[in-house]
Amino acid sequence: MTKQNQRTGVLVAVLIVCAISARVLGKFDVFPVPLGLVRTILYISLYIGWGLSVSHRILQTQVRRYMVGVSCLTVFWFVIRSIKYFFVVAPDAIRHLWYWYYCPMLFIPLLSVFVSMSLGKPESYHLPKWTRLLYLPTLFFLLLVLTNDLHQLVFSFPTGTVWSDTDNGYEYGYYFVIGWEIICALAAFVIMLIKCRLAQRRKYLPALLLSCSILYAFIYASGARWMQVIGGDITAVQCLMFTAILESCIQCGLIQTNTGYDELFKAGTFGAQIADHDHKVRYASANSPVLSEQIMCTAEAGAVNLDKHTLLKSYPIEGGHVYWQEDITDITILLKKLEENKETIAESNHLEQENYRIKLEIHTLREKNRLYDLLQEETAHQIDLLNDLFYLYDEEENPEKRRSLLAKITVIGAYIKRRGNLIFIREKTETIDTTELALCMEESFSNLKLMGVECEADIPKGSKIFTQDTILVYDFFEKVMETAIDDMSFVWLKARILADSIILRLEVECESSLADFRDTCESCSFEDGVWRFILRIGKAGGQT
Repeated sequence: MTKQNQRTGVLVAVLIVCAISARVLGKFDVFPVPLGLVRTILYISLYIGWGLSVSHRILQTQVRRYMVGVSCLTVFWFVIRSIKYFFVVAPDAIRHLWYWYYCPMLFIPLLSVFVSMSLGKPESYHLPKWTRLLYLPTLFFLLLVLTNDLHQLVFSFPTGTVWSDTDNGYEYGYYFVIGWEIICALAAFVIMLIKCRLAQRRKYLPALLLSCSILYAFIYASGARWMQVIGGDITAVQCLMFTAILESCIQCGLIQTNTGYDELFKAGTFGAQIADHDHKVRYASANSPVLSEQIMCTAEAGAVNLDKHTLLKSYPIEGGHVYWQEDITDITILLKKLEENKETIAESNHLEQENYRIKLEIHTLREKNRLYDLLQEETAHQIDLLNDLFYLYDEEENPEKRRSLLAKITVIGAYIKRRGNLIFIREKTETIDTTELALCMEESFSNLKLMGVECEADIPKGSKIFTQDTILVYDFFEKVMETAIDDMSFVWLKARILADSIILRLEVECESSLADFRDTCESCSFEDGVWRFILRIGKAGGQT
């Protein structure tokens, strides 16, 4: 029990003792009226304070409303009771105030039933809708009492006398009213006793108080003199008992409250503390560190590392800030592992990149060697011819012949160069533009002109042909040139574009015989020293 609860308990006990003392003194004719009013004020103050306390402590909305309703009914009971005894003298008014006793007498047990049904339930719990039907018999019995003067089904009065609560009889309606009160009270107490078994602490309190209430009722009914003096006011006693039983349910934990947070906060091991705007600590948990004002100010701007495993955070609240620690050991370990993994991955990536670079270089060299081997293989004859020409060039002393040999070398070298280019293109694509064939011919013709050969080529550009066909045409041209290179005087090449093919017409004026090329072209003719060849190649998709 907290110090605040202890102070509250002492104050309540003092008020009750003062109220009982006022009653005892009144019984001995010591200022009966003033002391009676004082006793009423004490009880009313007690129930008003309890009602205000309940309205702040109870979390569950329905339970809070029912318990505040009980508080209001007890205050109402004492008010009309005090008015009846101390302020009203008219018999009719006294009688009707007496009738109104049954409003709290009927509704306090009913509200207790509702409270008992909500014990141990979560904050958002709502009673079933059928429980609202319990209001109907309660209201009916209340109206039956309030209208008793019309039918006298509850209380009866002798004829010819003043109707009052001191001279009345009881009719069958009275027993229905009392029976309903007893049913509601017993139902509430039974439900409370059953649910008290689920309480985690002080579960004996409701049962103990309920036993005291029943014991008091039996002693009061027996007419014991000492009870009439000390606790003869059954209204006050039973109101106290009802209130005490409900309060004991709160203390047992069956009714959820929002109290005890300071003790909970102190007992916590979450390393938190609450400080005001002046950075003075008001509440602190058990393991919270001592923080300087500078650290608090820094934490208000952003999280602060107290050490490598602890992070201090802050959040503004009404009246100040809350500061709490976060254990970041696991995060630190994970970050360290991530950093190690990052370094490992970086090293692995570097090795992979190096391996890839080396493999790429090896692959590139292999590809170059393959292409060079392919070029050497497909131009082996020209390379041998070029070597022979270089040998003759070195042996020859006549300048004119050396110049002629050098011109032949440039022609053969131009072919090797362009033939290698066509090989590289063939590795990348199956088709080529006629522009590439025209460039090959132009370079070969430009070198033939060094030998005094008249050359002319007319190859329209912009048509797609197969790369392999380009190579075949260029190889055919080269073989003709090599055969007639010593006595050739004129070369002319013209291409004509058809819908699905290209016709190439090659004319060569020379003294050498080119009859061996008849089988490698579409047609071959010789007239007036001029050899004429017709080649046909297919188009690869028409003009672009």
